[in-house]
Amino acid sequence: MQTMPRSTTVRLFLAALVLIAMLALLAFILGAAQFTLSLWQQLQSAPIWVAALVGTLASLMLGFGLWLSWGILRPSGSSTKTSAAPTEDELQTHLEAAAIAGINVESAANELQELARRRELEVIHLALFGEISCGKSSLINALLPGASVETNIIGGTTTTIQHYLWQRDSGDKVVLVDVPGLNQVDREYDQSVMDEAQRAHVVIFVCDGDLTRDDHLALQPLLALKKPLIVAFNKLDQYSAADQQLIRRQLTERFSADPQVTITAIATRPVRTVIKRDADGREHEEHQQLPPQIEGLQRAVQSALDNNLALLEHLRDTAVFALTTRKLEQSKAEHRKVASADLVRTYTRRAVAGGLAAISPGTDILIQGYLGTRMVKSLCELYEVTVRDIELQKLITLTQKQARTALPLLLAVAGNAAKAFPGIGTLAGGLMHAVAYGLIFDALGRAVTRTLETRGELRPAPASLMFRDNLASNAESQARKLLRLALDVRKEQRNEDAVK
Repeated sequence: MQTMPRSTTVRLFLAALVLIAMLALLAFILGAAQFTLSLWQQLQSAPIWVAALVGTLASLMLGFGLWLSWGILRPSGSSTKTSAAPTEDELQTHLEAAAIAGINVESAANELQELARRRELEVIHLALFGEISCGKSSLINALLPGASVETNIIGGTTTTIQHYLWQRDSGDKVVLVDVPGLNQVDREYDQSVMDEAQRAHVVIFVCDGDLTRDDHLALQPLLALKKPLIVAFNKLDQYSAADQQLIRRQLTERFSADPQVTITAIATRPVRTVIKRDADGREHEEHQQLPPQIEGLQRAVQSALDNNLALLEHLRDTAVFALTTRKLEQSKAEHRKVASADLVRTYTRRAVAGGLAAISPGTDILIQGYLGTRMVKSLCELYEVTVRDIELQKLITLTQKQARTALPLLLAVAGNAAKAFPGIGTLAGGLMHAVAYGLIFDALGRAVTRTLETRGELRPAPASLMFRDNLASNAESQARKLLRLALDVRKEQRNEDAVK
């Protein structure tokens, strides 16, 4: 007897399930319709206050359901909320507060000073970008015939940021800022290059015809600035009229979602090829240099300036404020890195001293909680992070457990480190425990610091895991350093006791 193919059986089973589901849905709809009609008939004959009460309850339930659904489906506030850019006055206040806190704010303050200088000069700044050999230097030569700009057919001659003053026919003074292209190693702009782009009013990107993959990569951070961007495809003399239209159409389509982009065509060093006949009748080709064809770029620049110069100033100022904020945050990060290391060293020394002074060797200072709690709170204050007692207690509890487990191993590590110091290897008690406590506090301090740096908040679980990893890394070398520290502290304690 032939059996039904397995695939056919599965299809029949699925079809039966679909039929049953449709029948169940139909029954539900009919039942709901019957219930609704019955309820409607009963409300028709019921007192008005009963109908009003039922209607009110139904509306409240429906409203609550919609509100709950919106709360579930709407994007979270953390992903959509954007912080407003600080004003110049707010930045000045932040800089003053940071300076009082001992932070070096010179780099950030210089940005506001440079902005004030440029405002006073009332000069338009154009940042000129482009990959090597695209014709940037030739463009500057075309705009400024007297400028000494080195050009090289090998490419890549612009290695530093250069400024050129351009007196336009309209009388406006414009500074052309020629910047290097993408770094040839990691294919990213140097930070100083992007800083210049943020300081500029308009960005000009020169490309050789249609965009290459490198051109596309080079444009992305410039597009992110959201300021007027002129894409000028160079060497149009090397393309036919049809090819020029095709390239322009492709570029226009590519930037259709970026309204701040303007497309134009230029030829910084156009060449015309002519056929000449010698006296003997032989013909040969001759290349003739033509005047630069940069009128399209000049019109694009003029249009950008004429449309809304006040808006350009606002965009430039906003970009500089963002740049200033970034530099201030970098200075804060550098200051915190140094200050946090000092804090960890201070509390590690206190832990070592406490271990030496303990009446009963082996008393775990971390379990006492005072020093560990104070160190964590001090680090949080340095990073301007509010810490709740419950989070702090959870971290201390987790690290205490790990410290108790690791203490025998840390004592063994301290003993091995003591072998490098003649006469100490046979000592026991407080000295070895002091080194172990030092290892614990150093590991905890580094774990908390790293957590605050990367997460911007105190997270007990990740910090405790990092603490555990720190205890196991470089313990031998760190133990030798802490043993020297413990010997110094013990010597100081003995000298103090002798004075008393």
